[in-house]
Amino acid sequence: MSINTIDLVTEKMQYLPAEKQEEILDFVEFLTVKYQAENKKKSAEERAIERLADVDDQDNPEKWHTVVEIDEEIDEIALEKWLEERGYKKTLSNQTA
Repeated sequence: MSINTIDLVTEKMQYLPAEKQEEILDFVEFLTVKYQAENKKKSAEERAIERLADVDDQDNPEKWHTVVEIDEEIDEIALEKWLEERGYKKTLSNQTA
């Protein structure tokens, strides 16, 4: 959206009653949330979890590949929580590096 469009919308809103201005603001906020949700990049964990439904698809092991970009962070806390919710136990190794 160009700055001219923003100015035009702002100018036209000035002539509307306060209730209608609030409706416009609500609509803009709705569009903003919708746009962000549609364009949100999923984490590696989210992509892996989505593929769990394919666990029985032995004919297509490609579904289990997760691509993690070099600079992409892994949310270890969320991953640990997800594993614990599914009954996995955390164990510490006695080995030292």
